[in-house]
Amino acid sequence: MGNNSTAFSLPQPHLQRTKLCDMDDKELEPLYVTRREQLKQVVGSIIKPKFVQGKTLNGKEFVSFLQQILEALNKGEIPSTGSLVEIFNKAILERCLKVYKEKLEGLRLPVPVEKLQQIHEVANGEAKLLFDKQHFGKHHAVQSILKLEDEITKVYKNFLLANEYQSSKLCEARFSECEDQMDHLQVLKLPSMAKFNAGFFYCNRTFVMECVGPAKERYDHRMSKRCSSNLVLFSSRSTITSSSIGW
Repeated sequence: MGNNSTAFSLPQPHLQRTKLCDMDDKELEPLYVTRREQLKQVVGSIIKPKFVQGKTLNGKEFVSFLQQILEALNKGEIPSTGSLVEIFNKAILERCLKVYKEKLEGLRLPVPVEKLQQIHEVANGEAKLLFDKQHFGKHHAVQSILKLEDEITKVYKNFLLANEYQSSKLCEARFSECEDQMDHLQVLKLPSMAKFNAGFFYCNRTFVMECVGPAKERYDHRMSKRCSSNLVLFSSRSTITSSSIGW
């Protein structure tokens, strides 16, 4: 070994190499033990010891320390490059989802299904465009965009349900108002087709204008049947009344 060299040529510790792990230093080749201790001193002089809580770690303690670090990393307790990217993209995802929600929340439900679908597509496009501009990391971006699509789908389904509910609620209210109006026209002491037509026209116009959304088709059918039956009933009553007074 040269004086200025850190290279070591370690001799064979023992001829029975398969039993080395079970041997004490006194059973090993003396030159090997000497060179090994010299190597430890050289390595110790070159590297800086690892201090944890003010104490140096030996080999076993350092291994235990690394295991703790890995466990903490796996649990997400220590930020890694990947976890930081995920946190960054998660914040962007939340902003994009907020943009989408605000767009749909600007609607005053109920609205026609086609209009809700149109606003959904516009808002969805804006949210994804914002994500494309701000996301970080190709691999994590793929996962985040899938998450964004999933969240947007959930929000859209909730708006579809809310639109259905509000549409049914509004159409039912207008349908009931028309029923009450027609029932009132049926009990007029002097039936007048002109009054009936005027009342029917006003009621039908209000219903057509205000009953909107996914429930409209269903209530249009109910309204048509109700109007037809009321018209027949009123016409027959008007004819009977006219005959009884000699008109």
